[in-house]
Amino acid sequence: MKRILREAAENAKEDRTVISAAPLDDNIFEWHFTIRGPPDTPYELGMYHGRIILPSNYPMAPPNIMLLNVSVHQSVHRLHSV
Repeated sequence: MKRILREAAENAKEDRTVISAAPLDDNIFEWHFTIRGPPDTPYELGMYHGRIILPSNYPMAPPNIMLLNVSVHQSVHRLHSV
């Protein structure tokens, strides 16, 4: 748990304009993140939200990462799911 708290504190200090992540107030093992689409790409205006579930034996076991919204970008004549 110390490692998770340290990572949360380090993450809070940094300027996170493209990627941000933080644990829930009531569950240190569940984090939510947002990723902004990179500039000059079809994803530029996108904001993508996801959830990270850390196992009790983190970092010895990997987290479970889920993207919570559907990613769609505009093509010239139609929409494509990604």
